[in-house]
This record gives sequence, structure tokens and C-alpha cells, in this order.
Amino acid sequence: MPDYRLGRRVSGQASTSSLTIRTTDELIRAVQSAAQTGVPLVDYGLAHHGLGHAPPAQRTSFVFQSDEPVLEHYERDMTVRASAGGTLAAINAKLNETNQIVPLDAEDDLTLGEIIHHNVYGPLRVSYGSVRDLTLGLSYIDHKGRTITVGGRTVKNVAGYDVSRFMVGSLGELGIVSEANLRTYAIPENVTQVDLHIDNPASLDRHVTDLLLSGAAPAHFSYARRFDHQTGRHDATWIGHLAYFAGHTGCMVQVRSLETLIETCEGVHIDGCGDHSFDHDQTERVARRIWRRTVPALVKIIIPPAATGSVCTALAQFADNDVELHVDAMPVHGCIFAGGELDHAAAARLDEQINAAIKHHGGLRAWYTRPEPSHGGAAIQPFAPEQPEWPILRKLKQTMDPDNIFNPGRFLAAV
Repeated sequence: MPDYRLGRRVSGQASTSSLTIRTTDELIRAVQSAAQTGVPLVDYGLAHHGLGHAPPAQRTSFVFQSDEPVLEHYERDMTVRASAGGTLAAINAKLNETNQIVPLDAEDDLTLGEIIHHNVYGPLRVSYGSVRDLTLGLSYIDHKGRTITVGGRTVKNVAGYDVSRFMVGSLGELGIVSEANLRTYAIPENVTQVDLHIDNPASLDRHVTDLLLSGAAPAHFSYARRFDHQTGRHDATWIGHLAYFAGHTGCMVQVRSLETLIETCEGVHIDGCGDHSFDHDQTERVARRIWRRTVPALVKIIIPPAATGSVCTALAQFADNDVELHVDAMPVHGCIFAGGELDHAAAARLDEQINAAIKHHGGLRAWYTRPEPSHGGAAIQPFAPEQPEWPILRKLKQTMDPDNIFNPGRFLAAV
């Protein structure tokens, strides 16, 4: 399958070098050097190194790791100006001193830049929104090494927000984010966690909207196939994870509303309920998805929320004695992750099933890691199907990075 990339290619033999960048000035100099030499800059991130098309053979790989994660904290305005090279752990450690956090639902070792470029989110998106919602403005380095600032520090000052939205999820192809202004929130005083036993997640599909519009609306909600540690395999049941952020009394009012709501959901019941700290809840959320960092095959599926459970059920049925498949989902957002120790043949069969589901329900899928084909077989395409906005994004790439020096062809490769 032909794969031609936007912009100009770099001629010559394959060669790579690597940089660790600590400051914005160093980042600017690296971009200026790339513009002069034509050798592109590549950063696929820590948790997204397998996402997208392969990098060009001739490149400079870089990592932006700032020693100053928080540049300014406007405590009363509940906003922070943070370096894109700061890790989420370092940023929140500084904010925690004033009982605040940036509720980006990601692993602590990811930098803010990786979170923005890859639009990383988790179940907390239900209550706090996505990266786009939390980002008031940002600065990025363009193809000439200039610092471009869009948006503002507070909600009333925001301007140029559309550019910020394009940068989120751009996979670093439009420019390199150097810093961002983000909303902060007070750390919840109490978290009441609720575990659900779910026989069939499809039974929840028609109730998700009712849940969000009821007094039982959670702070976060996800579910996953239950793993039996005795057999070392997943079984036929699913475990749901909900949480409420408030004082104990307020949370229990919401739990009682949840009990009333799930009476209409066949095969769903509360399996446990308890109060915990926000740190405990965050640790458990991260632990439930850490498997995604280690499996050789991982795919993210985005579909209409009302189809989440039925697609999860179909994915579970795909697994047989030879295929052990992790499946977890955020039903409010129609987001599913599936993967495991799959070889190329099994991953290709899974891809066929996912593509059939997407064709029926609508949506898209992106492979985060893909096993390599053997004996010259066809590789699994990283993104599918073609989305209506992709031609616009290609034109935007040509405008914002005409020399094609930022992660060339990673996502915006025409096929």
C-alpha cells in the first residue's frame, strides 16, 4: 500500500541522533537546526512509541524533560502555567502544596507535552473534562523556531482557542508544545468508590445517559473484563468502577440513587462500596490500565457511547482458548482499549472484527502497538477508517509545518 508523506523528504542514508532537551531555549535551537538541515525532529512519547506510522530513517529523536515543571501558579484564579517538559507527577506535587491538582487522568511519568499531543484522558474526564477542556491556552514552537502563544491565562481572556484544540491530539505534527495554561481544582476531600458486578455490559448501553442525568451521576465510570488470578485468564463477568467526590453523606445519597437506577439493569448489582482518599483512588485508576504499557498488541476504539457495551461483548467473544484479551472501557465516552499477547495473525483477525463493528456503529480505531507481520505479510494500518476532518488536517499540516520537520508522516500520511 503506497505511503506518501506531506512536505519534502530528507535524502541520504539512514541516520539518527538523540537529544534530551531541558529548556524552551534549547527546544527553539533544536527546531532551528532541524529547519536548516532538513533532518526532522521526532518524539513519539513514553507511552505512545508504537502509535502511528514508523518515523523516517533520518531523524533526530528528542525528549523534552523540564527541570522546572510549574512556571507560575495563580492560586486564587485556580490556574497554572506549566512546562510541557514537566511530568504530571512533578506538576501536581507542586500544586498539592496548596491543595490543588490538575485533574489530567494520566500516568504520573508522562510529561504534559505527551498528554497534550496525544490527548490522553481517563475516566476522570466524566467530571473534569478532557485535555481540551482543561487547557486555557498554550505556547508552541513553530517550524521556524518561533514561540507562538494562543489562548490566555484565565477563562475570560481566552483567545485563539481553536489553535489550542488543533494542537491537542496532533501527535506532535503541527508544532512542539512548550508550555500550557491549565485549570486547577481543589483536591476532593473524600472519594466513595463503588464496584459493580456486570454480567453483560451491553445491558448498560441504554442506561448510560440516564445515569449522567440522574442524582447518581459519578465522578468517573469505567468497566473491564474480570481477571481470575487462580486460572490466569479473564472470565465471563465484568467489573465496573464508579466513584463519587464529596463528603461521606453526600456520596451516600448518590449511591442510593445508583441503587435505584440499576434495579432496571438486568445482571448488574453493587459488589462493594467504601470511602477512600483521592490519592488512593488515583493509584487504583492508574493500576487498572497499566497493562496497556506492556502488551505487544493494543488498539483504542472510539464508537458512539450507546454501542460501547455491545462492542465490548463482541470483543470478549473473540477471545478463545488461544487468545487472551484484555478489554476495558469508558462507556460515557465510547472509548474501548483491547489488547494482549497477540501475534500478528490474531491481531489481524481482531482488526477485522473491530473494523466490522466500526462500519456498523461508526467511529474509528488506532493501534498503539502492532505485532510485525511475518513472511512479508501485510502490516495492520495504524488508523482507520478515514475521517471527514483528515483532509483539513493535512492542509493544516502543510500550512503550519511546510518543511515537514515535526514527526513527519506519523499520522498525516496519505494512503
